[in-house]
Amino acid sequence: MFIDTHCHAGINWFEPIENLIFQMNMNSVEKSVLIQHKGSSNDYLYQCQKKYPGKFSVVAAVDWDLPLEDQLNEFKLRGVSGVRIYLDYNEIFKNKGNDFFENCSKNNLLVSLASDLKTFSSFSFKNLVERNKETIFIIEHLAGVGSSELENDNLNKKNKFKQVLNLSENKNLFMKVPGLGELNERPSLLSNNFPFKNDNSGYIKQTLEAFSSEYLMWGSDYPPVSNREGYKNSFRGVFDLSFLSKKDKENIFTNVPNKLFF
Repeated sequence: MFIDTHCHAGINWFEPIENLIFQMNMNSVEKSVLIQHKGSSNDYLYQCQKKYPGKFSVVAAVDWDLPLEDQLNEFKLRGVSGVRIYLDYNEIFKNKGNDFFENCSKNNLLVSLASDLKTFSSFSFKNLVERNKETIFIIEHLAGVGSSELENDNLNKKNKFKQVLNLSENKNLFMKVPGLGELNERPSLLSNNFPFKNDNSGYIKQTLEAFSSEYLMWGSDYPPVSNREGYKNSFRGVFDLSFLSKKDKENIFTNVPNKLFF
């Protein structure tokens, strides 16, 4: 059983759930996690979860301008597995954020985090994770290293990514591994098979060595991945990496996602 931990669906943005199901069926992916995208309500994802019971887990978006307790009650009622937080709201790193994350833990809600490499490597983020040890945090998109604003400063980018990897000592912190198209430059000449055969950037291998596969999971980022290498290549590119053992693959594609989201 393969599980995709990072998908989007919508009728006002991206694509309806049936398009995702088609991709899942084509690639033997049995379950997926629906991540709410910025600016939309969670209603459509609730509908998808209800329509296809057991197939989807929902990570709902939080509106910091609305009563947080009411939202947590709603999430619990809806049976969502977690909440998605964008780390561009300053109060997250203060008491308001700490109280919220504590309540997430009490309600068995994990926290999926969207941000950039600069924020994930910051002292403020390190403090946030260490202060809330009972809360499960998941860093999306391999900490944004593939789309870093430091693209022209490779040494600085590598140093900041190393700071993120140093956070692996926190056993409440997990990481999502995207497709290779998010981490590597598109080849100028494409082969007839898969565009990527290796982790040329080295970021996935470094993450595996720091976190171990017991704290990693694969996420396609569908449908934005269709503008990169595509769903199938996102799956196969990571699954076929030569340095992943059989156990690593079981953890990344099945065991860890199943434990956290289902």
